[in-house]
Amino acid sequence: MPPQTEEGLRGRLIREDTRDVSDYYEVVKNLGEGSLGAVSSARKKGVGGSAYQTEIKGFFGSLRKIVGRADDSETQSVSAPAPSSEHSRLYALKAIQLGRVNDVFIEEMNNEIGILRELDHPNIVKAYEVFQSKRQIQIVMDLCGGGDLFARGPYSEKQAASIIGQVTSAIAYMHSLNVAHRDLKFENIMWESQHPDAQVKLIDFGLSKKYLPGSVMREGVGTIYTMAPQVLQGVYTNQADLWSIGVITFMLLSSRKPFYHRKRKYVINRIMRCDFNFDSSSWTHVSQDAKDFVSALLKLDPQERLTAEEALKHNWQQKSYSLSDRRPTGDIMETIHGHLIAFGENSELKKISLMVVAHRSSPVELMKIREAFDQYDKGNDGTITQLEFKTELSKLGKYSDQEIDEIFKSIDIDKTGTIHYTEFLAATIEAHGFIEEERLAEAFDRIDSDDTGYISRKNLRQLLGSDYSDIRANMLFADADINKDGKISFTEFVKAMRKENNDMKRQVSRESYDDQEKGDSKLLTISAKIPGGREK
Repeated sequence: MPPQTEEGLRGRLIREDTRDVSDYYEVVKNLGEGSLGAVSSARKKGVGGSAYQTEIKGFFGSLRKIVGRADDSETQSVSAPAPSSEHSRLYALKAIQLGRVNDVFIEEMNNEIGILRELDHPNIVKAYEVFQSKRQIQIVMDLCGGGDLFARGPYSEKQAASIIGQVTSAIAYMHSLNVAHRDLKFENIMWESQHPDAQVKLIDFGLSKKYLPGSVMREGVGTIYTMAPQVLQGVYTNQADLWSIGVITFMLLSSRKPFYHRKRKYVINRIMRCDFNFDSSSWTHVSQDAKDFVSALLKLDPQERLTAEEALKHNWQQKSYSLSDRRPTGDIMETIHGHLIAFGENSELKKISLMVVAHRSSPVELMKIREAFDQYDKGNDGTITQLEFKTELSKLGKYSDQEIDEIFKSIDIDKTGTIHYTEFLAATIEAHGFIEEERLAEAFDRIDSDDTGYISRKNLRQLLGSDYSDIRANMLFADADINKDGKISFTEFVKAMRKENNDMKRQVSRESYDDQEKGDSKLLTISAKIPGGREK
């Protein structure tokens, strides 16, 4: 069984289905065999799912009818959705045939699903849907189209620092949740795309483990060339991940393995003696800070090894992967600030819907927002604390500490005391502009988990979970059930989302006008940069 987690709404965004995955996705290309089975690239057969369908039941059974795009009228025209980027987007489809594998493979797959439900970090692969039947288990995930770390080498020292900063950030985040990866290696760190500015993502969590603080792990899992001495001995902690990061850093900087030998037994011998050096010519132009970083991780005693948090604060990371180097332009930051400030004016239903939209968004289109996230996440650990949020937003010089705290609470949808990555995306996703209808259709389809063509109270309760009382959930439902028939159609759903968007634009424009009427040039409201708002 998957580990028990407290993932809140973020974890419930991953949809579970018992139907045939081939009804929804078509395989484009077989990518090979992974540790848990076959991996393929796949494309959605139709965008929006139940948002563009109604079910007509009669004497001869059920028929599915395509209905049109939501508009401002009370009726929908009969037309299919226009093509969008979602039509061409590729996903990774990871599958195992249950009849062909033993219980260990099945346990690892279920373990990976459980772990992915809990993780929410820009450098960790996302899962979107899980299809499980008597014959197979399949996970729809991000397709990291840029290949693994072997694909782009050799790397400069600055490139190596960037990669390690992203990987270590992901591991620091995992360790804060008491999750160890246990199989960090070049093959499990993937470029999200072929874009030159693409980031890397950790993949393959089948061997990851949820552990109790202070406990040790004993399973001999992982890959020999990045395996820590304590894993080989069968008694280790999460610090084994930091040893692996040390090995990966060594390889990025020198294009060599630190404990290489043609025979396995000699590799193990060198690992157990921590026998590595910087003698090759590859290290001639590598800084002393980088060498010190590697040495601080490849420590035989795990208690002397840097923790993930300490590694992020190391001089090499602070100099070569600095926050200032990753800061987007001032206009982008101002736009992001404005959306964060305005997010609290949304209804809870819209916030939840934007969480779904954000979760389904592709990494490539989120690049600028992710850079802004980094500016708030000053500790580079994948979450934004209240102090970090206040430090960044206080730079505007416009809001009191109490107002900033209220803005923070409005974004912290899961009420964990920190802002997670998907929550930040939800608050800022409209910085890209008007959310196209197909995105809303995808969100509608996710909430309509039984594919009836309508969102029911039951659908909403399933998504919200125990975080929301029945009374609170019913209030959210009533906001969008315009004709009060006990169900929310796609037309009603879009109207509710668009109405709030227009109301917010008018409010933002009014605030901008009022500020300028007062003659305070510093108060040209940042929120006025929201697309569609007017600067008077």
